[in-house]
Amino acid sequence: MLAGFYTISSGLLANQKKLDVIGTNLVNSQTPGFRAERPVASTFGEALAIRRESVRSGTIGTPVTSIKNVETLFDSGNLKPTERSLDFAINGWGYFNVQAEGGENIVLTRNGQFDIDSEGYLILPGVGRVLGDAGPLLVESDDFEIKPDGSLVSGEGKNLGSLKISAPAEDVVLEKLESGMYRLPDGADAADQESGILQGWLELSNVDYNRELTRLIEAQRAFQSCSTALQIADDINQKAAAQIASL
Repeated sequence: MLAGFYTISSGLLANQKKLDVIGTNLVNSQTPGFRAERPVASTFGEALAIRRESVRSGTIGTPVTSIKNVETLFDSGNLKPTERSLDFAINGWGYFNVQAEGGENIVLTRNGQFDIDSEGYLILPGVGRVLGDAGPLLVESDDFEIKPDGSLVSGEGKNLGSLKISAPAEDVVLEKLESGMYRLPDGADAADQESGILQGWLELSNVDYNRELTRLIEAQRAFQSCSTALQIADDINQKAAAQIASL
């Protein structure tokens, strides 16, 4: 019976993790630039294959399912017109660079819902100042136009700089932070990227709400099934113990 407890418990833990990931996706479905996540399960068969490949011996354990890791889906979200001059969207590959508060860390994001701070710098609220090719972008007011190549020109025709758009290499896995923010892993670089910039547009999250709701129902039912199975196994174990005690 103990083997049954381990198997059922692994199902409970795996489906709880799925529920957590799906919940995060649904909560951030309206967060500009957010990228959905998918839990990747590891099966007993996979564990067995890895053990054989590494020529290790010993008992692996009972057949279980576990969440190996959580992967981020980096496909683009839909673009939405806002008619707000401080909203930008990248029409292509790449990320905005934002100097996190404190000035030391640089984060990458597809969220272009910018604003202007008290000193006239372009900022991503709650994160930090938006970077251009020569440092933080000083725009002073929202009276400016951004060209498709990312260059900013004030209403008086003054050049305000260019947005810094970075594209990590294909083999670089970005470290996910909160609310659609990412960071390059230590030692990784990102090249400057020429992408079309749209002013007055926002890129929405790539969360498919209907798909997430379907996955939520599946995970909830699987979790409930494991809970029921655990209760049944516990009842059988108690009856077996009672019979042994009566002998």
